[in-house]
Amino acid sequence: MLTDQAAHTGTMKRILLTNFHPQQGGGGGHARYIQTILESDLRSDFEFGAAAPEGSGVWARGRALGVPTFACAFPGHVKEIAQFPGAIRRFEAIYREWAPDLIHLNGSRDQGIVVLWKTWHRRAVPCVRTHHAVRNIPNNAYNRWAYGRVVQAHIYVGHSARNISWAEPALKVPNSRVIPNGVDVKFWHPMPKDPEHLAALGIGPGEFVFGSHAGMGAHKRTDLFLRAAARHARRDRRFKILLRGNAGEIEASRRLCRELRLDNVLYVQYAADPRGFLSVIDVGFILSEAIEAISFAARELMAMGKPLISSNYAGLVENVDDGLNGRLVECGDVDGVAEAIDWFLGLDAATLAQLSCNARLKAEHVFSAESQVRKLRRFYHAQVFGLSTSNV
Repeated sequence: MLTDQAAHTGTMKRILLTNFHPQQGGGGGHARYIQTILESDLRSDFEFGAAAPEGSGVWARGRALGVPTFACAFPGHVKEIAQFPGAIRRFEAIYREWAPDLIHLNGSRDQGIVVLWKTWHRRAVPCVRTHHAVRNIPNNAYNRWAYGRVVQAHIYVGHSARNISWAEPALKVPNSRVIPNGVDVKFWHPMPKDPEHLAALGIGPGEFVFGSHAGMGAHKRTDLFLRAAARHARRDRRFKILLRGNAGEIEASRRLCRELRLDNVLYVQYAADPRGFLSVIDVGFILSEAIEAISFAARELMAMGKPLISSNYAGLVENVDDGLNGRLVECGDVDGVAEAIDWFLGLDAATLAQLSCNARLKAEHVFSAESQVRKLRRFYHAQVFGLSTSNV
């Protein structure tokens, strides 16, 4: 039987990244986060593996990048309790096969299974957890044990997200630090409006487009933008709205558009590389009012030079400087969103171009993935392995 911290071939420490989202192309910020790690030069310091449900976006991406990738479901709902023993057995098999030195958790469901696995099999391999969403953890005996002893260290992806998550009487998880999420500003860069996507979407070269690729879950509040668009004051200038969602979300949105008598809304579904359809957007929007910690989509849009209309929820306020690279509005304020729409439609070309430039500069100086990777490297070396960071 392999012991904890088992010896394995090679000299690099092994880090197993876990993700519970089962959807192909799904996983949201969790998947983006893992992709950032796997595509970074952290792989020159550590050997990474991934454990995720078979067929999921993380599972497929890990295989495409040549990373040891293991199919593993992470049930977490009360209705899935009968699946827990099988998930624990599967994780034990992964551990025996690959012998990771560290397990990096990325969600409550994978944490739940790994906590049970460590306890049942008496494994001492250290675990860390990245908190991608804003959630208050109940301060009870189980959570103090699981978050404080079974999981050794925690990462929050934004200062505001951690502050809100720690609001009394929630548990303040120990041994935590903030490592802000970054985006690849070389990949996400300004580009001209793509003629093929303009033609496919039926958008004229001079038409103004608001849009978002953040998804259409209920907390994303794309419905709020549609309601605001239906009541905006500037009727002298038409515009289009571009949204990304799955088939069910798109159908629900179309029903709302019929109710609001909006005929200027266009839809796309998930694409591994969305830059083509994002290029046609003039101004992005992210109006989340729950869960969202910082929004990768917001930072990707800004890196592409898209100023934003953003709610002021949690870490979203860390993205936009009101009036400089976008507009901040109160959560759920339909009139505020309508005013922001009118404000952008009233800008001349030179002013809009300056806001676009400001958005790109904010991404370059604040949201670069290089900074995130550098801090993760220090975290892995110093916090987890206790190695010197003098040369890191």
